[in-house]
Amino acid sequence: MDVLDVDSCLLIGRIGKPHGLRGECKVIPETDDPNRFTLLKEVLVGATAESARLFGVAGVRMQHSGRGVTVLLRLHGVTSQEEAAALSRSSVFARPADLPPLEEDEFFLHDIIGLSVLTEDGVAIGTVRDVWEMPASNVYVVARPGRRDALIPAVPAFIKRVDVAGARLVVRPIEGLLD
Repeated sequence: MDVLDVDSCLLIGRIGKPHGLRGECKVIPETDDPNRFTLLKEVLVGATAESARLFGVAGVRMQHSGRGVTVLLRLHGVTSQEEAAALSRSSVFARPADLPPLEEDEFFLHDIIGLSVLTEDGVAIGTVRDVWEMPASNVYVVARPGRRDALIPAVPAFIKRVDVAGARLVVRPIEGLLD
């Protein structure tokens, strides 16, 4: 394995309680597509990416409920309920190279942080400092010099173009959105 760049690792889930007696872990996915877990051969598990341990993925199943999908993850070397319980409340990280390539119009949420925000007319608004994942849609938190942060819903009515390569986010503000 190449040298691991933990700064590039992506949070893809959080481990909850063990499932059963043979070491399966219940994982709450932190990804819009839990099926990505089925493509992984290895994951990192720990409180942070820096402190995480590398595990081989021994198996992945999906558990569907009224609250959504829970990933049932089996890791190589974790074979008992006690060993799975020791991983509870840990985060699960993946290396970007281990994930499927993004489509042309897709991006990782962390790629949005730091983008310059401009109106369609080219007026500078500020810089994306955070992304809030909300039930209805994500919200981009835009830091504006000398003003309060602006909250811009990540919906097509307001977001016209996300240009990660060009480090720009182009928005169409409506009256009151930036006040």
